[in-house]
Amino acid sequence: MHPILQSWRRFATWMAGWIPVGAILVLIAHLSGRMSYLEATAVMAPAIVVFAFVCLSPFYVCRSLPLRSSHPFRLMMNHLAAALILTAAVMLIGRFTAAMLVPTFPGVEQRFLAAVPVLSVIVLLVYEMAIALHYAALELETSRRAEILARESQLKALKAQVNPHFLFNSLNSISALTAINPAEARDMCIRLADFLRTSLRLGERLTIPLAEELALTRMYLDVEQVRFGGKLRVVQDVNPACANCSVPALVIQPLVENAVKHGIAMMDEGGEISMSVRHDQNWMRFTIVNPFDPEAPSTGRNGIGLRNIRERLEAFYGTAARLDIEVEERLYRVTLTIPVRTHK
Repeated sequence: MHPILQSWRRFATWMAGWIPVGAILVLIAHLSGRMSYLEATAVMAPAIVVFAFVCLSPFYVCRSLPLRSSHPFRLMMNHLAAALILTAAVMLIGRFTAAMLVPTFPGVEQRFLAAVPVLSVIVLLVYEMAIALHYAALELETSRRAEILARESQLKALKAQVNPHFLFNSLNSISALTAINPAEARDMCIRLADFLRTSLRLGERLTIPLAEELALTRMYLDVEQVRFGGKLRVVQDVNPACANCSVPALVIQPLVENAVKHGIAMMDEGGEISMSVRHDQNWMRFTIVNPFDPEAPSTGRNGIGLRNIRERLEAFYGTAARLDIEVEERLYRVTLTIPVRTHK
C-alpha cells in the first residue's frame, strides 16, 4: 500500500495539497475554454479528485523501475506511456462530466473541448512532477534506511567492546580475592556468571526499559559488594515513573563501574555511590555521584567506558543526548541526559 494511504493524516495533507493545483486547472479551463468559473469548477472537480489519486500511482512504477539500475530509455518510455494514458483518462472524465452538465450549462461540452489541449499539457506536466517527487521520496527513504543500518552496525560494534571490558575488570576483582578469601571468590564467580549471562542477553537488544538496566546495574554492584564489603555503599533515588523509559542497552552500568573502579577502589575507607533518576516531560536524567581521591594515581578516568558511552549516544540520538562530567572537590558527578521515550 502507498505510504500516504496508510495514514488518514497523510492522506488529508495530500488532498489538501491538491487544492491549489485544482484552482490552477480551473483557472486554465476558464481562460482557455472561456467557461465561467462555476462551469469550470463543476466540470473539473471530479477530474481533479481522480487525478489526485492517479498521481499516487507513480509510487509503484518508480519502485519497480529504480533510477540507478534501470535503462534511461526504458524509464522514459514507461513513464511517458503512463503519463499519456492517464492524461487521456483524466480528460475523458472531464468530457463525460461536461456532457452530463449540458442541460445545466448549455454548450459547456464544446467549451471544455476547446480547453482540452492546454489542460492536457498541464495534466501531463503535473503527472511528470508527481513521478519526480516519488523518485525523490524513494531516494530519501533509501538513504534513511542506509543511515539506520549504518547506525545499528556502529552500535553493535560499540557494544561488542563492552562485555569484554566488564569481564576483564571483574576477573581482576576475583583474582584479588582468591588469595585472601577463596569462599568469597567462589561466591563472586557465581554472581559474575549471572551478571554476564544477563548482560549478554540484554546486549542483543538496541534498547531496554530503564528498570532492566538498573537491575543489571544492581547485579554488577552485588558482584563488587563481595569484594569491597562495607567499603561500598550505594544510595538510589529513582522516580518510579521512569521505570519504562527506553534507554540504550548497557549504557548506565558502565557509569556505575567507573564510579567503583576510579572512585571507591582507590580509597582506603571506601565511600558512597549515589544514583538518582529524574525526568520531566521531555528529558530523563540519570546522575551518579561518587567520591574520589585526587591524589590517587591516574587510571585513565576517561577511558573505554565514558568514550564508548559518548559514541553510542551520538550514534543513537545524534546531538539530542548529553553526558556531562563535573568535579567538585572530592566528588565526581556524571549526568546522562536523554530524550524521554516509552519503551515498546
